[in-house]
Formats: sequence, structure tokens, C-alpha cells
Amino acid sequence: MAVTPYSDAGLLPSATLQPYGKEILKYGIGQLGTPIDVGALTPKVAGPGAFQQKGAQRLADMYGMGDIQRDATGMVTGFQGATGIAQYQPYLDQISQQQLLDPTQGYKDFMSPYQKEIIDTTMQEYDVQAGRGRQAISDRAMTAGAFGGGRHGVEMGTYQSESDRNRAALLAGLQGQGYNQALQQQQQQLANLQGQATYEMGLAQEGIAGLSALGAEGQALEQQKLNQLALGAQQGYQLPMQRIQDVANIYGGIAGAMPGSPTQQFQPTPWVTGIGGGLSAGEIMGMFGSQKKPLYDSQTGKKLV
Repeated sequence: MAVTPYSDAGLLPSATLQPYGKEILKYGIGQLGTPIDVGALTPKVAGPGAFQQKGAQRLADMYGMGDIQRDATGMVTGFQGATGIAQYQPYLDQISQQQLLDPTQGYKDFMSPYQKEIIDTTMQEYDVQAGRGRQAISDRAMTAGAFGGGRHGVEMGTYQSESDRNRAALLAGLQGQGYNQALQQQQQQLANLQGQATYEMGLAQEGIAGLSALGAEGQALEQQKLNQLALGAQQGYQLPMQRIQDVANIYGGIAGAMPGSPTQQFQPTPWVTGIGGGLSAGEIMGMFGSQKKPLYDSQTGKKLV
């Protein structure tokens, strides 16, 4: 039975395909050596947009927190220039200036000048009428011949006392009416300022809510864009390797279907082996001489006796 000289040898791909295999290997090594932009592959988080930042600043202004300080990513790092309760401050100042919380002082700004004129005019008229009454008493005493007498003096004193009481009561009534009206206006002014401040705060909060809603939509859109950019960068990184893998798969399929080139294991030269294996001097010399009889069988490779 003949022995195949290459039975212990492997196979190389077809000589036709070997250059392509080298190219695939070269491109693969080159791709592995390409620097990777990790930042482009890493997913990112969208920061607050312009509407959200505006809404946040308006909210900070409302509560007197000052100007919002942000870092490069848009995150809040602190505040600068706090002013206290900024949105309420004008109303607090007006309440303080008008002393609207003090019922003994706050009403004075609401005392109408017309009320004073009415009081003065009324009291003047009263005094005129009181004077006429005193004159009438004197006239009657003069007619009766009792002017300057005790009866005249008693009647005049009684009249004057009643007139004074009536005058004081009239003046107190007029002043009390004016005070009550001014006090009501004071309380109404305080309620108006509180209501206006609350109303403005409500409008401001509605505006902030609208800005926040618009900002949330913009932020969501920005986040989608960042996600797609990261995904695109990841696909761009993987695509060359995928293409190399696809080509390698095709190459491997074709190489497996085509006959390969045998690779023979290393066989030392017989005379070198003989030198180290104890060949006789005649055999060694015969390798260099003109031998007519071959030493090895050309078919089996075995040594001929």
C-alpha cells in the first residue's frame, strides 16, 4: 500500500485566496489599532433648555433668591444677589408706609378733606344757631325787665350747657362717621394689596408652569437627539468590524470549498540525519558519489536494502 508523503501535513487555503486572507487580516489589525472616541459612544443626558432656565430664574426672582448660577452642563450650582421676598416686597413696603396694620394711625390717610369741610361747616352753623338762641333768651329777659337778673342767668346757663352737650355730640357723631369710613377704607386697602399680590403671584406661577412645559418638550427632543447621536456613533464603530467579519465569513466559506495546498512537515536531509545517526562512511560517501542504485524508493520513501 502506497504511503502519501503528506499524510501528516496540514492544508493552506488555495493559493488564489491567500492574498485575500492576508488583506482581511491586515484590515482587521488596522481596525483594532484605530483610536476609539469613547465620548461619542457614551450616552449623554440633555440639560435644561432655555425655557426651563428662564422659568427657573423667574421662580428664583419671585422668592428673592437672586440670579441662578449654573455650570457648563446647565446644572444649578448656587445663587447670587439674594433680595429677600422680592415679589411681595413692594406690597409689604406700601403696607408699612401707610401703617395699614395699625388701626390708630392707618385710617388717617383715608380721612377725606371733604369730611373735614363738612364738619367745620356744620359746627359753624351750629354755633350760629346757638348764638341766636342765646340772643333770644336775652331779648325775652329784656322785655320782661329781668335782664341781668338771677332768672336770666339761670336760663342762660341751662341753655349754654345743653348747647355745649349738643355741640359735642354732633361733632363726635360727625367725626365718628368719618373715622369709621376711613377705617373701612384702610381695611379695604390692606385687602386690595394682599389680593393684588396673590393675583400677581398666581399669574407668575402660571407663566413659570408654561415655560416649564415648553422646556420639558425641548429637553425630551434634545435627549432623543443625543440618544440617536450616541447610537449612530456606536453603529459607526461596529460597522467596520461587522464588514470585516462578513468578508471573513465569505472567505472562510469559499476557502473550505476549494482544494487547499498541502503543507509538508520539515524533513531533514538524509545525509544530515546520517551524520548524526551513525551512517557508515561508505553510505555517506555514496551520497556524494555517482551511485547507480537509489538509496530510497521513489514511491514509498522507504530505504532500499
